[in-house]
Amino acid sequence: MVDETILRTALSAATTAGAAYAEARSVATRERQVSARDGTVDLVGERSDAGYSIRVAVLEGAGGWGFAATADPSPEAAASAARAAVEIARASASMRHTPFALDGLPTERGDYLTAVQRDPFQVPIEEAIDLVLSASSRAHSAHSRIVTSQANVHAWHTTKRYLNTLGADLHQTIFETEGNVSAIAQDDAGYTYRRSFGNMAQSGWEFVEGLHLAEAALTTGQEAADLVVAPWAPSGPQTVILGDSLVALIIHESCGHPTEFDRVLGWEAAFAGTSFLMPEMVGTFRYGSPLVSIVADSTSPGGLGTFGWDDEGIPAQRWDLVRDGLFTGYLTDREAALSGGQPVRCCGRASSWARMPIVRMVNVSLQPVQGTLDDLIASVDSGILVDTPSSWSLDDKRMNFHFSAELCREIQGGKLGGYRKGAAFQARTPDFWGAVQMVGGPADWRLHGFSSCAKGEPLQLAHVAHGAPPIIVEGLNIARG
Repeated sequence: MVDETILRTALSAATTAGAAYAEARSVATRERQVSARDGTVDLVGERSDAGYSIRVAVLEGAGGWGFAATADPSPEAAASAARAAVEIARASASMRHTPFALDGLPTERGDYLTAVQRDPFQVPIEEAIDLVLSASSRAHSAHSRIVTSQANVHAWHTTKRYLNTLGADLHQTIFETEGNVSAIAQDDAGYTYRRSFGNMAQSGWEFVEGLHLAEAALTTGQEAADLVVAPWAPSGPQTVILGDSLVALIIHESCGHPTEFDRVLGWEAAFAGTSFLMPEMVGTFRYGSPLVSIVADSTSPGGLGTFGWDDEGIPAQRWDLVRDGLFTGYLTDREAALSGGQPVRCCGRASSWARMPIVRMVNVSLQPVQGTLDDLIASVDSGILVDTPSSWSLDDKRMNFHFSAELCREIQGGKLGGYRKGAAFQARTPDFWGAVQMVGGPADWRLHGFSSCAKGEPLQLAHVAHGAPPIIVEGLNIARG
């Protein structure tokens, strides 16, 4: 971790060079990954990274921001980076065409620490190896049709320090862990089908232990073998129960990304990236049925978008994006909120010390209503259950989408029937959410972590999470994936 004196050297150099405001942020990360394929270890790796950045504001001209970063922990490098950031701020001020102000800057001091029962980096590497070997072996042995299997565990330890010229001093230590297992089965004609299981959370090693990967591997392998020889999913409009893991990804793609306000402003257009949700639609646009309420919450226990403060020093908070089916708000950072007249939210997040914070999702979740998955199944006379995303695509405004699912099962007379393969569907975002007829309750609400949400040029990969229960969508047009 970069020493505090280096960060303060950067702040002092920035003000000496003419900055009206400056903030320094250091990040140190450690990452460990262990994986096995077909009962043989294929990766044991660990990496670490550390550096810091300086972000400054000048009031000259129209006002502007500048950013610079370095991994060099010397006082000379810190001062040089600060001076470079001030020069960049002056250059940006000469080209600025949007409002600029230094209102509401952070002054808090505090600490945030992930609640951890077992530090994943204190777990003997042999224990992690034994786990992935057991899981991949069991998945492979589940059936003779399995041609390959893989298991993986992953851990991250991130330490952040944030200081600014207004006295803010924030220290955060975050642990994240992930575990997954997958199997690919092949039929007699050579057609293959994949089935997977896993999740990721802000937690210690106890989260990986709670996934019971070795036990889940047998089910994963057996389902892959059953699905590869199953009939194709029925085509046409269906009553469809979508499982929580699939709903979580649909939230990510059709609500999380289009509510990122920099997309609305036209600042972000990479990776299928503007938005159909315009400011005049706030409070009036019917995004979904009255059962659909979606919140952004950076305080959710275990969430990958949970923290004490974002990378701009804005405190964690919770707010509505969709309430009772109506679109109500955006994900914003300081700059986007000011430019578009929106409330400042805690969505200024950077993927590393070398990247500037941009608008990123926190934990964006569909709120539970009532009923278990069994209750939802019992309510369907004829339909299908689909779960676990297989592939997906979106248009550049996030209005139209296509998803396919790994798992599909028939429902007849309120009971689960046989497996079907290749279920896929296309829909428009408001039509899909508007057709939601039931939303499950808290008992089957799950928080799902995603480790590689892509955004930005240069690329930033963020860790985000989405909570969801199973839902029923009426008349969803199913096609072969």
